[in-house]
Amino acid sequence: MKRGLYLAAALIIIVVGWRFLAAGSRRADAKSDVPTGELTRGSLVVTLPVNGTLESVQETPVRTEIQGSLIEICDDNSQVKPGDIVYQLDTKTLVDQRDELDRALTDAQDALNQTETDSQTGITQAETDAEAARESLKLAQDKAQAEREKIAAQVKYAEGETARAQQELGRSQRLAQLNYIPGTKLREAEKAYRAQEFVLEQQRAQQADVDKRTGEQVQDQQSALDLAEHALITAQANAQEDINDARIHVAEQQRQLDEVDKKIAQCTVVSPAAGLAVIETNTENWPERRPYRLGDQVGSGEAPVRVYDFTKMQVRCQIGEMDISRVHRGQDAYVFSSAGSERRYRGKVAVVEELAQESNVWAGGTPGKKVFGLLVTLSQADPAHLRPGMTVDLEIVLGSVREAMMAPIRAVFSEAGKSVVYRARGEAFERVPVTVGARNDLQVEVSGNLQAGDRLALERPPAPPSNRAAGAAEPVAPGSPGEVKR
Repeated sequence: MKRGLYLAAALIIIVVGWRFLAAGSRRADAKSDVPTGELTRGSLVVTLPVNGTLESVQETPVRTEIQGSLIEICDDNSQVKPGDIVYQLDTKTLVDQRDELDRALTDAQDALNQTETDSQTGITQAETDAEAARESLKLAQDKAQAEREKIAAQVKYAEGETARAQQELGRSQRLAQLNYIPGTKLREAEKAYRAQEFVLEQQRAQQADVDKRTGEQVQDQQSALDLAEHALITAQANAQEDINDARIHVAEQQRQLDEVDKKIAQCTVVSPAAGLAVIETNTENWPERRPYRLGDQVGSGEAPVRVYDFTKMQVRCQIGEMDISRVHRGQDAYVFSSAGSERRYRGKVAVVEELAQESNVWAGGTPGKKVFGLLVTLSQADPAHLRPGMTVDLEIVLGSVREAMMAPIRAVFSEAGKSVVYRARGEAFERVPVTVGARNDLQVEVSGNLQAGDRLALERPPAPPSNRAAGAAEPVAPGSPGEVKR
């Protein structure tokens, strides 16, 4: 009997002890499960948090000036330098065309040489003919001059003889009047004068014939010379025209050859800048929408590759209507990347759009919401963590509060429309009403019965058992009345 009592008493002691230890453990666990943060005093930087998309300030589309088929293309997301080959178009058709044009150019050059030779031969012959005509004219002129001088001398002699016969006739007539000579002498003198006068007339008629005949001969030679000189001028003009035509043909063949050579050179497309080469989407394959690959046709002016300069980056984001009045050009900003780097990057607001636009629903915007575009340029580069197209967190510096009492944003709760914090007091937490002020994403300005160094609960402590039945207020949620407005 006593033994049973002892066992029952021992069992009661074990159960009570176990419950006591479990309660102590629960109290310890409840205490240790509530994280805390420190209340600090200092300068509070007020920021406006937004999300944005990284893009390169300089995006260079590597366009082709001709159409063709891709036979080589660089690796996607590969680093390139200026002058590096990014893609190559097929040149087979152009090379065949160049060979044909090269042969045509050789034929045109040969034709030009032959035309120059033939033209020079024709000009030489025309010059020879003109020189012969010129010599013939000179000979005809000299011969005419000699004949004219000879007949002129004969006429002059006949005129002298006629004048002497006339004088003799006059003397005979005077002597006959004086009867110094017989009439037969007078008739002989008259007969001699008439004979000489007839000779003079014959000589003058012959002189007229000589003048006419030699004049015609000279005129004929002059006409022959004019024709020869005209033929020379015509030969020279025709030769120059033929040579010019042949040279134009050569130049046209050379132009076509140079154009093909230029196209062949354009088939090798190099990067104009340093950066990341990204293969673009081939929109001709819609709806497949795949990147360009070997064998694809590329049209003139298209850019199958785009080079992004990572040394100059910017963030494009959107600001709502309620916040746009607090943002202006030149404000400092900080960018945080989600690519595994805790580093923050400095920047400045470069562009604030003046015209509100409706939020893009396809990009995750709210239907009907009006937003303003914002552009922030980064003063630092980090190609390993900052790449075009990435989504980043952005904090725009709106101002600062000096000597502010700062609590972690998670330490402020809303209860019955008022803000409170829970200050650690030993193993318990004390509820302290506070007034909130400026804030950023991590800290908020508070005032109340607090001191720097106080530890504040970052999660709402469990309510005492006496209060659990009545229920406790929930932690502040985004957009709730107790949340600190941005």
